[in-house]
Amino acid sequence: MRKIKVGVVGIGAIAHIFHLPNYRRHPQVELAAVTDADAGRAVKAAEEWGAKAYASADEMFRLAELDAVSICTFNASHAELAIRALEAGLDVLVEKPMSATAEEAERLKLAAEKSGNIVMVGMSSRHRHDIRALRGIAEAGELGEIYYAKARIIRRRGVPLGWFTSRALSGGGPMMDIGVHALDAAWWLMGMPKPDKAMGKLFRKIAPYQTEASGFYEAMSADNKIDPVYDVEDMGTAYFTFANGAALTLEASWAANGVQDDAMKLELFGTKGGASLDPLFLFKEADRIPAECRLDVPENDYYRDEIDHFVQCVLHRRQPICDVRQGLEVVKMLDAVRRSSESGDAVRVSG
Repeated sequence: MRKIKVGVVGIGAIAHIFHLPNYRRHPQVELAAVTDADAGRAVKAAEEWGAKAYASADEMFRLAELDAVSICTFNASHAELAIRALEAGLDVLVEKPMSATAEEAERLKLAAEKSGNIVMVGMSSRHRHDIRALRGIAEAGELGEIYYAKARIIRRRGVPLGWFTSRALSGGGPMMDIGVHALDAAWWLMGMPKPDKAMGKLFRKIAPYQTEASGFYEAMSADNKIDPVYDVEDMGTAYFTFANGAALTLEASWAANGVQDDAMKLELFGTKGGASLDPLFLFKEADRIPAECRLDVPENDYYRDEIDHFVQCVLHRRQPICDVRQGLEVVKMLDAVRRSSESGDAVRVSG
């Protein structure tokens, strides 16, 4: 059985929870190399996962004789590291969002096209069984033309600590962190229509807060923990229109005075039917009678499935379920939300 040699750049929480264990257990992967800005953390991870630690990403790309890498660093470093990996001849799985800005995303797209290597964006929601089931229903035409969708992830108190709250490192707040999942899932279910315009508003009204009993996710790196900067939104809203006439609304928050619900909510409205996620329902007419049914779909370890998908793409030279072109479109939509909020007007997504 052929194996590929994989390295991981950035040994933070996302690497420890999802990338490292899923590579380590995969029968067709040799987890060969790790690197991190914190050399001690890289050495510790290498010992724990049976890999070799390297002093830098460039050293790892040059010396480790890898086939592929995962980029698990802070958002603003994604594109540059991915480009350097491509230049070293490697296939790349880059965590979401693909980059912190549309300009960086465009550079990565061009580098991927020049190299001919695989770039997969870690849009993990596309690997969820429930979302895949909705995608199959939509592709089969059961909903007809999907002309409107709603997507949201709302946390009452859930600001992650560390680099997430520094715009220079993250590129934005909850829109970039969790809103990207809801945006990508809804857009994918709609058939990925070409984005046209966006009207967005980013708020910072509550965070940083002193609320007790509200601990949440904390980055493992020391970045932005001593005298931390908080210069991103704590809630964002957006309204997108598309070239095919469809529209999408998006809401994402780390801090809002409403119901705490970290689950992704989606609603799809089509000419032949509709659907929702959490709860997972299908809405149709049966012999002109309105009907609805709850769908029973088995849960899956979708991060494990994401890693397996990437491995199969590398082994068999297939294009991934979320490639660099799609990753660029998502970043452009998120960038348009920021530009719209700053200007107070609707903006062109491609502008």
